[in-house]
Amino acid sequence: MKKILFYPGTFNPPHFGHASAVKVALENITFDEVWILPSGKRVDREIPTSPKDRKDLGNVFVKYLRSVISIPVKLIMAAIENDGRYTHEIIVELKSQSENEIFQLCGIDGFLAIKERVIGLNEKFVIIKRSGYEFPEELTLNNNLVILEEEVGGISSTKIREMVKNGDERYKKLVPEGITSYIEENGLYR
Repeated sequence: MKKILFYPGTFNPPHFGHASAVKVALENITFDEVWILPSGKRVDREIPTSPKDRKDLGNVFVKYLRSVISIPVKLIMAAIENDGRYTHEIIVELKSQSENEIFQLCGIDGFLAIKERVIGLNEKFVIIKRSGYEFPEELTLNNNLVILEEEVGGISSTKIREMVKNGDERYKKLVPEGITSYIEENGLYR
């Protein structure tokens, strides 16, 4: 049985904050593989970027991750290439069908958004702290919830998209070079 760090997210676009979250988790816990799942249909928001661009951005991000971490990284496209189901349904299915020990990586804000509606009793999480969010005292810390004290920088995909739209070239310092090239070559977020 492998121990998997599973990281679902919008990744629109992927940025150094996403990569940093993976690195922080790997510095604190030993995993055998990292699985990246770009989200598809969601209950909380629409994602206007095309499925093709999301797949391509995911591939570029995984290529970058493979260059900065030493364990295998796998891109899972099931949520983008789905039959109309919501991403959280695909996540539940992936976890239930795997024989691996899967820890889902998310920021505290993401965990708080999903904890009431989609988390089963035995699901395991690695939660990264973020400024402005506190872990609820009523939740019991156990072997299924690992809180990492390191805060990952305040980079957001929304901010990056706004910067690109407004012609603010400083966004290039927030994303891997391959992501910058893809955004520029394909005219994304304009």
